[in-house]
Amino acid sequence: MIKKIQQFIEDVQNEMSKVSWPTHQELVNSTLIVVVVSILFTVFIFLSDIVISKVVEFLY
Repeated sequence: MIKKIQQFIEDVQNEMSKVSWPTHQELVNSTLIVVVVSILFTVFIFLSDIVISKVVEFLY
């Protein structure tokens, strides 16, 4: 059992060394894109909700 755990840990370390990690600048850029797109979607959904609410209010 211990041998299997050791082998697993070695395999994980081996695979982690193959990972292409992003640079700091790439990470910052990706994070900014996610934040900006999230804000845009939030504003879109908020405005859509207001418009739909006004239409429903007008109809009823």
